[in-house]
Amino acid sequence: MNEAGHPSADAVKAARKRGRPRGFDIDRAVDAASDLFRARGYDRVTLGDLTGAMEINPPSFYAAFGSKALLFKHIADAYAADWLTALRAAFDEAPALDRALRRIILDAARRFAWREGEAGGWGGCLILEAANNCSDALVVAHIRKARLTVAAALYRGISREAPDRVVALTDHVMLLLAGLSAMARDGTGDERLAAAARQAARGLSLDDRVE
Repeated sequence: MNEAGHPSADAVKAARKRGRPRGFDIDRAVDAASDLFRARGYDRVTLGDLTGAMEINPPSFYAAFGSKALLFKHIADAYAADWLTALRAAFDEAPALDRALRRIILDAARRFAWREGEAGGWGGCLILEAANNCSDALVVAHIRKARLTVAAALYRGISREAPDRVVALTDHVMLLLAGLSAMARDGTGDERLAAAARQAARGLSLDDRVE
């Protein structure tokens, strides 16, 4: 156990090897859990929901994942890591800041778009939506850290070309991302969400070239 009372990462890895039922597909199980968290939010997903979706019993769940909180953190970390890679690539590959910001906003609309999963439909950003009104203080702190990491990546990228505007632009982009996520969560269709993203990108442009 760590200081927070959760199993350590090494303990979870060891338990996973011991606790997987024969034929258990851990990647499919994680995907099923991700669908549940995104469709219902962290607090509304029960252990029964998770074990039912994974087709395992509670002891096997705890052996494989340690706890509901640890599983959610794993999913959130993977989601954030993938998004951070895309953010950094946008700043590295775009020829100008306005192009990078356009790419980030349009990519967010695609990432947040409504999808149908086995747990029901869901839309929005996992780290902006799934832990809203969460009662687990440790999960809230972890998600807050993930959000700050995204904001830090934006800050670093923007500061390369607009150091005098970096705070305002970073805050503005985070605000736009939160808005797109909320629209997607509420079921806004793909075309309308993409149109909103394009309009937002125009507002962030440093010239008139964004279409």
